[in-house]
Parts: sequence; C-alpha cells; structure tokens
Amino acid sequence: MKKIWKKKVAGILTLSLAVASLFTGCGKKEEKKDDNQTVAEATEAAEGSEVDTEAPVEKRKIVIATSGSGPEPFCYTDESGELTGYDIELIRLVFEGLPQYDVEFAVCEFQSIFTGIDTGIYQVGLNHLGYNKERAEKYLYTDTYDVGSHSIAVRKGYDEIKSLADIGGHSTQITAASANETTFLRYNEEHPDNPLDLTYIEVDNTLVDVANGVVDFEYFTTATLEAQIAEKGLEDKIDLIPVPIEDSENFTGGLKGIFYIVAKDDTQLADDINARIEELIADGTVAELRAEWFGDSADELTLEYVERCKEYIANELSE
Repeated sequence: MKKIWKKKVAGILTLSLAVASLFTGCGKKEEKKDDNQTVAEATEAAEGSEVDTEAPVEKRKIVIATSGSGPEPFCYTDESGELTGYDIELIRLVFEGLPQYDVEFAVCEFQSIFTGIDTGIYQVGLNHLGYNKERAEKYLYTDTYDVGSHSIAVRKGYDEIKSLADIGGHSTQITAASANETTFLRYNEEHPDNPLDLTYIEVDNTLVDVANGVVDFEYFTTATLEAQIAEKGLEDKIDLIPVPIEDSENFTGGLKGIFYIVAKDDTQLADDINARIEELIADGTVAELRAEWFGDSADELTLEYVERCKEYIANELSE
C-alpha cells in the first residue's frame, strides 16, 4: 500500500506540473522550481519524501553468565576458547527464536553468576544448575531443560559402595552452592550417626582423586562422568555404578531437573524462555540435541516432566 500511495502522489505532482507548463508555452527552457530544482528533480524528491513510520524496535540486551569451566558436556570452553556444551547450545537455540533480545555471554566465577544477577549485570545464569528451595526463593527457575541418569564413580575394585544406600561414612568432595552440596548436607542432617565425610574444593578434580584413593566416590550425571573419564584417561581406574532415576530423585529431594535462572522480578524474560523451551521440546529439537551430545541412549525429556517440575517448585514455595 505504501508503494502504491507513493506512485499516486508522484503522478499527481507530475500531472500538475505538466499542465502548468502548457500555460508557459512549449519549447521553452525546462521550468525550475524552488530556484534550481527542475520538474524531474521535484518529482523524484516527492517520491522519496514519505517519512518511514516503522522505526526499528529496540532490543533488550541479555547477558548470560556461566563459569565456562564445566561440567562437560554441559557447559565448558573448548580448545579454541569458545563456549559450548548442551546447556550452551540449547540456550542459543532458545534465543534464536526470541528476536526481541540481543544476547551475549559472560564468563565469570561460579558465585559471581548469582551476585551478577542480583545487581543486574547479568540477566540469565547458566551452569547446569540443579534445584534447591533456598535458591528458588531468590531467583526464578526456568522450565527444566535436562533430566539425565546419575552414577556413582568409585575406583576400580572398590566394593564397599554398590548403591546410594552404601555411601554413609564415605568421603567425597563438593563445591560451594552446587547441587551436590545441598544434597549431601541434607543427607548428613538425616544421617547424623553415619554422615558423609565432605571436603570443600574450589577446582573440581574429584574424579582423579577418586581414582587415586584420596576420596571414596563421586556422584554426578552419568554423561559428565563418562566424558571426564575419557578426557582424563581413567577408563582402567574408575568404575561407574548406575543409579536408577527414582533413587536419584529421592536422594536429591524429589526433583532432578536442570534449569536456567533469572532475577525474581524478571517474569517476562522467564516466560519467553519457557515458551521457547517447550516449543523446542514439542518439535523434537531438544531430542535431537540430546542425542547429539549424549548419544541415542539419552533419557527423554518430555513436556510432562517439565510440568511435574513446575508443580513441584510451586508447591514447595507455597509451603
């Protein structure tokens, strides 16, 4: 409609000028308009004179914070210095479908993810984050984007641990504010007569320490443990004991999903991310991405499980 309107304006102007020229006589030198502007120039100016009312929409800048140091294969920095992993590649796909945002990544210390969101420096936190109630009271959890099996890693030939029922009294390592910290501290509260021997660390080298007998076990997602075993060449030094999903959910407090987080009052951003996650699950994109990173045996992530996580969090926060 705009192009048609322009042509009509130009046509009317040209016709008017042509009629005017009849009264001044043919064969005269081309009439000027506005001192030095010819009829042709005036017509061309009229065609380009329409004001564009469709101004570009200003995008909101979103900074996604991550430590960039793992765990692999979820969020890490590759050999070329690029951020990658399942968590990273999925959030990229999420924002590809949200053109109202302009996204960039920031690499920081793990604890700075949370302080950065608190101060508004970052808008999204990403570090393969599990759920805990204390964190949910302060931040918004997005829809879960991962559910996977866990395993217990022990050194070869160590037969004192065969399942989660056997870990009491044994040693492992944890990092502050991690999902394992929450789980293990709760375990110790519930088992004061036979607690876990916990050592806090800043740099995660637990799997190597398990292989060397420094600590007795590590509990983590199977995909991460398998990737670390291969990367560190520990195939002949580590055994993995698979943990049924039901046991893992009971052990971690009834919820096993992994989430992105945003500021508590940033509901529109959380809603937009959630809508995209659900869209990518429904159209099969998430299943393809999980197969790419975890193989064909990857646990299925369903919309039903997403809803289950939402209900669990809502119920916990309403207590």
